[in-house]
Amino acid sequence: MLRNLQGAACTVIILWGISAASAILGPLLLGLLLAYAVVPFPKWIMRRFKVSKRASMSLTAVAVVIVGLYLVFALDLAAVRIAEKLPTYEQHLANLYQQVTVFMSAHGMDVPILSVEKVFTPERLGQIGRVVLPEAGAIISHGLLISLLAFLFVVAMMEDTEAKQSPLAERLAFYGSDAQSYVTVTAKTASINTLVNLTFLIAMGVDTPVVWSFLYFFLDFIPTLGFMIALVPPTFVTLLVYGWKKALLVACGLILSNVIVDNAVTPIFLKHAVNVSFLEITLSLVGWAFLLGLTGAILAIPLTLALKKFIARSLREEQIAMEPSG
Repeated sequence: MLRNLQGAACTVIILWGISAASAILGPLLLGLLLAYAVVPFPKWIMRRFKVSKRASMSLTAVAVVIVGLYLVFALDLAAVRIAEKLPTYEQHLANLYQQVTVFMSAHGMDVPILSVEKVFTPERLGQIGRVVLPEAGAIISHGLLISLLAFLFVVAMMEDTEAKQSPLAERLAFYGSDAQSYVTVTAKTASINTLVNLTFLIAMGVDTPVVWSFLYFFLDFIPTLGFMIALVPPTFVTLLVYGWKKALLVACGLILSNVIVDNAVTPIFLKHAVNVSFLEITLSLVGWAFLLGLTGAILAIPLTLALKKFIARSLREEQIAMEPSG
């Protein structure tokens, strides 16, 4: 019993330490996750084109920069388009609020008086800008830090292609093998679903479909909850512009594509990749999100897979140590 109490006390201390150090662990773990997603590319370049490690890393860095610049350019154009359509959104929101007010008043429900025009005044927009711009700067700086950490982790992981493997590369390869498989599978399924959603949103005439598809791709790494969050913006924009019927059609189409990919495509990729149950997904999402916030939600399954492998290895080593030597 004393041993169990000591184990419980150590667990509580470790969990408290993880929560207290979340500001440091967050970028570090996100960089590691990004490294697991990127490292197959330079390894493939080395095998396919028979080039050196330095050349493959250089080509990978160039490819990542090109993709990043393209995404920034696309998001910038989308942001400009959204800014140009703000007056239109304001007018549609006022009309929608008026329709809701009439409907609720007709059914005997009191509706608070709200002027949409007063919500989108230049003063209010200026206040929002003063809040958003510093946050945007912090996001950019964190992104650069995560990218730098990911590059350093990739350099360490690439050592497994050499004759002698360093202890760090060995541990990253062992504990991160399942996490890398999960990241690869999630990236593939998210890419397929993102392309389907992008095509569907373009066909439905939804504003800035690239932004919503881009948002969906990254939120897809958050199990269950990510899709629910990504569903809201395109549905709300469609509601403002085209009304509730088309918004309902857009929501149903996005839900249908997600259900098809999750139930038809994902099991094919996951068949020989990782073994994780729905209960483990739910518990890991709640636990890691509590400890690390949004970062924990993104890293919930990879961290759980690595933790399972660490526990299994520790128990196996303990069992070997307890066996009689003779």
